[in-house]
Amino acid sequence: MKFVPRSLQALVVELARLPGVGERTALRFAVALLKGGNHRTQLLQQVLASVSEDIGSCETCGFWTEQNRCPVCEDPQRSVQKLCVVRDSPDVLALEKFRSHPWKYHVLGGLLSPLSGVGPDKLNIGPLLTRIRSGEVQELILAFDATIEGDATAYYLKDLLKKEAPELQLSRTALGLPAGSSVEYLDPSTLESALLHRTPLD
Repeated sequence: MKFVPRSLQALVVELARLPGVGERTALRFAVALLKGGNHRTQLLQQVLASVSEDIGSCETCGFWTEQNRCPVCEDPQRSVQKLCVVRDSPDVLALEKFRSHPWKYHVLGGLLSPLSGVGPDKLNIGPLLTRIRSGEVQELILAFDATIEGDATAYYLKDLLKKEAPELQLSRTALGLPAGSSVEYLDPSTLESALLHRTPLD
């Protein structure tokens, strides 16, 4: 970017790293911050620092929280008998957008992808097995992306749980999930249809 000050260039580069943000959009964001003056940039610094310092993962399910346990895990209205397993925390928000569901969640923190170096050891599978071994969970709902990685993760968990908990009912979101789609970006009605018509994972 010719003639753009170095510090502004650096800001544009960092903003452009965000998903869905190109260089032109990043430049617009940077200019808006610049026009906002010191107050705007200082406020953004404080918010970013707070997010970095205060947000962690729920010790039970892995969802975002500022406490040891997230509000979903603390909700007494949620059944411990049904557990919905998702890729990342934004998927929980997407599934809850339409209405609150009676189950609790477990966030894996990704999907299996050997080509990208993501194996079972990189995912939040150990704590999931601990929850299942407690004997309270009766149904496991796998709400993964309709992708190769989503399929691979679903079948890995199916094979693993056949040995760990053969009596556990396994199902996966089905109707309404287009091939290659991501749970996080689907509209609420499509997600609701996929959840209502989930199928046993044989």
